[in-house]
Amino acid sequence: MIRSIPSRLILRHWAARGVIANGGLQTLTARSVSATSTSSIIPDKHVSLLSRSSNRSMTTAYQGIPGDGKHNSHLISDLIPFQATLIDGRRVEVDYFRHVEDDIEEDEYFAGMALMNLIIREGRSWPFDQEFESVDDWRGYFLSHTAFVVRAISNGMDSSKRNSSSVGEVLGCFYIKPNFPGRCSHICNGGFITAPRFRRLGVGRLMGRVFLRAAKDLGYKSSYFNLVFKSNKGSVLMWESLGFERVAVLEKAAKLEGLKEGELDTAYGYRYDLEKLPDNYRP
Repeated sequence: MIRSIPSRLILRHWAARGVIANGGLQTLTARSVSATSTSSIIPDKHVSLLSRSSNRSMTTAYQGIPGDGKHNSHLISDLIPFQATLIDGRRVEVDYFRHVEDDIEEDEYFAGMALMNLIIREGRSWPFDQEFESVDDWRGYFLSHTAFVVRAISNGMDSSKRNSSSVGEVLGCFYIKPNFPGRCSHICNGGFITAPRFRRLGVGRLMGRVFLRAAKDLGYKSSYFNLVFKSNKGSVLMWESLGFERVAVLEKAAKLEGLKEGELDTAYGYRYDLEKLPDNYRP
């Protein structure tokens, strides 16, 4: 059974230990959290797996039932875990969230929720304005289907090159799940977070490339990202460089931090036709 610990209590503990500084987590690992607080037609097997559960088939990009992030993991067993080398030479792996029941020290669920809440507080790249209060609530959003962390498997430095990082640190995380329910559940959505201290090291691009391969193998026919904000220039450039097509423009869509008083940011919708992804594509 997953314990539901209010995030405000965890954050208070982190702040007391000096982990939260200048609005950002200095370390994002399960241990630090504790110490401081497809063809033109989807194959039949994919169709049945995507809609096997009536509750799961009603999932949308913004709601779901709490899971472990390993839905249909057997379909991508030849891909995950996936190892890669970042720009700075650090070795990382894309893998499922590690969950150790009743042991926050080893439980990456808490690291994932901390990272999600940090991005919500930043208020620049996601639409949410309220943090998740419990791990169960966060699991219902992030782990309802298939989700991953980017975990360091060698030591390195953060983007500033002033602070070291260690093996096991969570550098980022992302999910893959239906964007819409029922008859449109073959269109997937992805949510991506790079820990602020590890930006500009290639973490986001790695997640995007693994996303494409995994999403196709999971049986989705296309991907659609609802809200990529114009002011998030790095994200816009990355998705377009990976072959995503801008198919929608929604003006005055978001009240984001960092904008002028009363200013609303434009949001773009990006689509990728997964049926056109080569079968031999590797991240």
